[in-house]
Amino acid sequence: MLKNTLGTRQGQTIYQQQKQGRLKLLALLFIFAVPVIAAHLILNQGWYQSGVTNKGILIEPRFTFTDAGLVNPVSERWQLAFIVPEQCDALCEQRWHLLNQSYIALGAYSERVVITLLVSEISDSAWLAKNRQDQPILMFDQSSVPVKAQDYLLVDPLGQWVMRYPEVNDVNLVSQNKGLIADVRKILKLSRVG
Repeated sequence: MLKNTLGTRQGQTIYQQQKQGRLKLLALLFIFAVPVIAAHLILNQGWYQSGVTNKGILIEPRFTFTDAGLVNPVSERWQLAFIVPEQCDALCEQRWHLLNQSYIALGAYSERVVITLLVSEISDSAWLAKNRQDQPILMFDQSSVPVKAQDYLLVDPLGQWVMRYPEVNDVNLVSQNKGLIADVRKILKLSRVG
C-alpha cells in the first residue's frame, strides 16, 4: 500500500512538473511570438508612419552630374540649384526670391553652400539675364535628369544629386523653404565634406 501511495505521489509530481514545463514553454513562445506577429501586422496593414524627417524628396537611384553628362561647376561646396523654367511667372519669381532668402537664413552654414542655376535650351533667357548675380550656370538636357522646371535641387560637393524640392503652390512655398533650410542645416551639421 505504501508503494502504491508513493507511486501515485511520484506520478502527481511528474505530472505537475510537466504541466509547469508546458506553461513555461507556452509563456516563452508567447513572449517571443507576439511581438513578431504584431510587427508583421503593423507593417503589412500600413499602420506605421515611417520616421522620415527630411522635407525634400530623396533622389533615388543615385544620380550625379556625370550621369547627366555634365561637369560639376562647384567642387568644394554644397549646391542649392534652381531649375530655370521655360517661362518664369510670379510663382517662379517668388520661388527664386525665397531660395535666396533661404541661403541667407543658413547663417554660418552659408559659407559651405553656393546657389547654382541649371538651365536648358528652353529656359527663360530674359529672366536669367535680369536675375543672375554671381551664381554658376550649368546647361543641361531637361529630358536626361530626374528634376523638373522650378525644382530646387540639393547637390553634394562630389556632384551627387541628393534631394529635390518640387514646385508647390504659393500657399506652401514658405513651409517648403523652411523644410529646405532644416534639411540643409541637418546635412551640413552631419557632413564633413564641403
